[in-house]
Amino acid sequence: MSIEIERKLLVTSDEWRDQTLGCHHIKDYLVARFETGKARIRVCDDQATLTIKGNRTGVSRSEFHFDLPPDQAADMISEFPSAPSLEKRRHDIQFCGLLWQVDEYLGALAGLVTCDVELPHERHEFPRPSWAGRDITHDSRYSSAQLTRAMHADGFVLADFLIRS
Repeated sequence: MSIEIERKLLVTSDEWRDQTLGCHHIKDYLVARFETGKARIRVCDDQATLTIKGNRTGVSRSEFHFDLPPDQAADMISEFPSAPSLEKRRHDIQFCGLLWQVDEYLGALAGLVTCDVELPHERHEFPRPSWAGRDITHDSRYSSAQLTRAMHADGFVLADFLIRS
């Protein structure tokens, strides 16, 4: 079984920009939710992947990835439109031996910037870059499902969302 061990944090400044190793354009589509997890299609640049994720236990969860031909991904997205897509630019950064991924959200969520770091085990101590702020791993307001709901609510204003956060 594939296990993802990940922490998610808010990004508090632009100091990370000169450290990027690469950048990708990503669109995430939730295609199914079920009691024990969810299924998502991610289109990253021109590659499509079906990801099945289990529910989080602590900072860990099961995660399985399956490459999809782009035409099959498009068919699945139109057949199972569970929610509108989340769109972002992902920047890869190496910091103290770990890969950090900074996500700049686009569209209605423009201005929201988060980062993820995958860890080798749950108790792994890791130094934070100066631009990595509050840990939001367990803050459901920053889950993909909640962000999708928030940005499509009538009168959604990102600044209000961030102030309440």
